[in-house]
Amino acid sequence: MPFLLGEATQEQIEAVQAVEDRADVCYRLMRLLSRPRNVAMWALLTAMAHEIEVFQQRYGANSPKHRIALINNDRYVCGFYFIAKYGKPESRLTTLTYTGSLVADAVVAHYISRRYTNFLYLFPMWHKNHEQVDLSEGGRVRFYIPHDSPRQRQVIAYQQIFRPAEDARGKPSPAVHSPYRQRLFSDLFQTARPGGLQRKFRYKPSPKLIEELRPDYVERLDANFRHPDTFQLSGYSLREFKEFYTAVLILCAIHEYICYPWKDEGQPIPLSSLVMVRSRAQWIAKLSEVADLPTEVCGRILADLTLDPANRSFTSLCIHPFVPLGHHGDNLAVAPQFPLASAADENILRSFSYTFPALFSAQNTQKEDAMRAQIVAADAPYHIAFSIPLPDGSTNIDVLIEDGASSTVLMAELKWIRKPAKPLERLSREEDLLKGIHQLELIREYGRARPTFLLDRGKLDKPLDSYEHVHHILLVRDYWHWIEPNDGIAVVDFDEFMRGYKACSSLKEFTEGLLRYEWLPVEDRDFHVEYSADSVNGAVIESPEFMPGPRPWERIRRENPSA
Repeated sequence: MPFLLGEATQEQIEAVQAVEDRADVCYRLMRLLSRPRNVAMWALLTAMAHEIEVFQQRYGANSPKHRIALINNDRYVCGFYFIAKYGKPESRLTTLTYTGSLVADAVVAHYISRRYTNFLYLFPMWHKNHEQVDLSEGGRVRFYIPHDSPRQRQVIAYQQIFRPAEDARGKPSPAVHSPYRQRLFSDLFQTARPGGLQRKFRYKPSPKLIEELRPDYVERLDANFRHPDTFQLSGYSLREFKEFYTAVLILCAIHEYICYPWKDEGQPIPLSSLVMVRSRAQWIAKLSEVADLPTEVCGRILADLTLDPANRSFTSLCIHPFVPLGHHGDNLAVAPQFPLASAADENILRSFSYTFPALFSAQNTQKEDAMRAQIVAADAPYHIAFSIPLPDGSTNIDVLIEDGASSTVLMAELKWIRKPAKPLERLSREEDLLKGIHQLELIREYGRARPTFLLDRGKLDKPLDSYEHVHHILLVRDYWHWIEPNDGIAVVDFDEFMRGYKACSSLKEFTEGLLRYEWLPVEDRDFHVEYSADSVNGAVIESPEFMPGPRPWERIRRENPSA
């Protein structure tokens, strides 16, 4: 039977701890640690980029398996910590060529980093009495889905697998290049093509090509950023960050194109050239030139986007794509796949919140305002009011929407809950969610006890109990878990709400449809869950893994009903 830490016997606690302790010394198996630190860092990043390229070759760009490979590799950063802590000093006498035994060492290090990452994410929640585990023969530990239920699985699939941030925010399909752009790319490729697979690409993109690509990435970031340009970060504004990141994306896109002829299955991938490497000064100078920003500003932004290898976990290569190859960070490497797939606005804010928590908290007061602005911009044909305090001072009604024609009132609380990057952040995020539910309970009970209070304040045309349909909904953005609808209170994803709200002609029909949750993926149709094992240094854990499509046996049954 699954048990929490607080329910476990001393013998069970010691058995679980033994598995964790054994995993914690897995770095001893990494032969890559015998290499100079700069070579080891570069080789590990190359192994990660190579795996993503292989998935793209086999399954197609933006296919579910390719997206999953991107999402997973993004967080496999503990290997960099092991190299920084236990590796050899860097050497300037080595060349960065991905060949021979270096490939095998990097693949093993990547495997260990991948396996150990799940240990890092799961055990902290066990120690906080949050995650349930079970023990099986041989000392294997199985972790279970928190708040597990069929609906919770749908919510997890919706948020983490089938709705990755870049798709949810309208990531564009690969562009069809105009003849002019294609000619610029072709001219560059002719000068960049190496004489052999192990030689590095050497190229210098023309200003014409950079300017040709700029509008695409400006438009992409403008469409995806959900925070105001005036938001101040550590010495620069969000507008300046967008200009900087536009330059990063342009350079990454050009580098990806240079590798384009090798993207088809069966064609060799130019391994030694997958990762872009420049000195810090070269990165700053080039990005300053492309972004047209002062070098001082580019230096600050670059520092905030640089991975700190001393942080064992809980960062990612989408948040910090610049990987320092040496102890002093003189040379920085970037695997283009990560910036190109990133949700740049959320990532820079997450980085800023970790580095400057007090400043972030002081400025991060505009999230709900942005959500209200979207509701207003939808221009739906209903009466809307915002920020209505309850007379007893207990809480506010964030949003009130009335549709007299269908005798429907919707009262909503708005919560923009930032996705947790660290395991223990889930605890505070869940508290935010429950706080929203509690606020709705206060609103519901006050309205039942005093149904005329909104009429008295001119917010409704009649008493609340005169409406046939009254809903209390927690509209959440980015993170939530399933909470069963209860007595008129439910949780709904804000972006999903807005997609339907913009076009609905009846608040009653729209809300009822939304609360059927047919917009969630369906288990054994859109996804299935398998308990997969992660083994490192002889320590074994099992945890749920969300996979695309139905289970293999279910797919066979549907395709062959008579079988």
